[in-house]
Amino acid sequence: MNLFVIILLIVSGTVLVILEIFILPGMIAGIVGGCLSIWGVYEAFVLYGYNWGWTALIVAILLNFTAIWLAFKNIHRSKLTMKADIDGRMNEFDDFGLVKGDIGTTISDLRPEGKAIFGDKMLSVWSYEGVFISSNTRIQIVKISDNKIFVEQN
Repeated sequence: MNLFVIILLIVSGTVLVILEIFILPGMIAGIVGGCLSIWGVYEAFVLYGYNWGWTALIVAILLNFTAIWLAFKNIHRSKLTMKADIDGRMNEFDDFGLVKGDIGTTISDLRPEGKAIFGDKMLSVWSYEGVFISSNTRIQIVKISDNKIFVEQN
């Protein structure tokens, strides 16, 4: 085994570690890459002695950390990354101007949740205290809390 093979082992190990971080899931490429780098350093120790072995170890560590640092620094330029801004919202509740006491009609059974119409708006509502309310029944809003509209039969 010559110097070219040792360099090839260390560089290919670094490439596999980078691929593991950014593209390939499952840790297999990262483990194989780490083993290749360690094997290259081991061969440098065996074939060229301690001085060149320690040099190969330092070069392998610097190469791996530099490659990972550059990859993380430049990931925003990758075609694999999402460049759009996420402006969606979560857990926002719109009560459509409804207040306690408004009257509506169920369009599905409430067991305890179902659909109801208030004016021209169809909403998901919950029966107060989990009582069954059949469809096409007049209902009244009892409480609005925790992003839910609670109703009872009117």
